[in-house]
Amino acid sequence: MDFRPDETQKAISRLAAEVVAGSDTPERLWKDLGQAGLLTLGAPEGDGGAGLGIFETTLVLTEIGRHAATTPAIQILGDSVTLVPDHGVRLDGPYLHEQHPFAIAAACALADGALAGALDLTAGHIRTRHQFGKPLATFQAVAQQIADVYIASRTLHLAVLTACWRLGTGRPAGEDLAVAAQWLTAEAPPAIRTCHHLHGGLGLMIDYPLHRHTTMIRDMVRFLGGAEQTLTTLGEHCVPRSH
Repeated sequence: MDFRPDETQKAISRLAAEVVAGSDTPERLWKDLGQAGLLTLGAPEGDGGAGLGIFETTLVLTEIGRHAATTPAIQILGDSVTLVPDHGVRLDGPYLHEQHPFAIAAACALADGALAGALDLTAGHIRTRHQFGKPLATFQAVAQQIADVYIASRTLHLAVLTACWRLGTGRPAGEDLAVAAQWLTAEAPPAIRTCHHLHGGLGLMIDYPLHRHTTMIRDMVRFLGGAEQTLTTLGEHCVPRSH
């Protein structure tokens, strides 16, 4: 199976990245996303949308998360999904097995982008920050820690991409979503803590964007019920049912 984005989906990611990077306030962001048609990708064409699906919507969410720009809400009507301005991904049910698959996919996509953005910030910092006349990145301990963050981020991205692709193509996606959610809740929090550690005091400053990435990841972990809950759900998917 080839779950890599096609040309249309790549174009959506590029456009979303440009729009998010060029918007300096949440209000401006929502206006720009709307004008670009990126909020209604999953809505039917008859309702003014693009008639695409959840996979294309999660591509936009990943770019929003990469800049930790804002946390949208998702509106689900049948098999269609749109993004609306809000302060949380909202659906009924505090735990993973009670939530709509689209909501799980949206939370994972936001966190995927948030961790990738934090990794980019941290990698840039250790390349340019010097101690004892050398970039931090040249120290073995620092290199090992940023490598761990890269592994966590890359694995989360592949898990989310696979799950959202399966969901968007109508294939069974419950187990894949459970894997993505469990990796997010278990591995993203320690990875983001490592990013703060490698930033030193800069990582604690309120006017430095890293704290926004941390907040978004923590919000998505809480939304999914935490690591214990997602591990339980993953186990339920993996244990064969008795007949």
